[in-house]
Amino acid sequence: MDKYKDKDGIELSYTNDNDTHQVLVKEVIGEAIKILGMYDRNCKISMGMAMGNTKKFLKTNFDIE
Repeated sequence: MDKYKDKDGIELSYTNDNDTHQVLVKEVIGEAIKILGMYDRNCKISMGMAMGNTKKFLKTNFDIE
């Protein structure tokens, strides 16, 4: 998969592990990935709940309406 770029061709670059902001953003995204993976693979309801919890988590942490 390619990196996301905005309409101007700008992409994120989070490569500095000494920057506390970058570290925190990476941790939040890592936690979201963990939440997304926490479901019973044989249950669509469980998968839907994991997706809903991940969306809520990201909206809360990034202040997205």
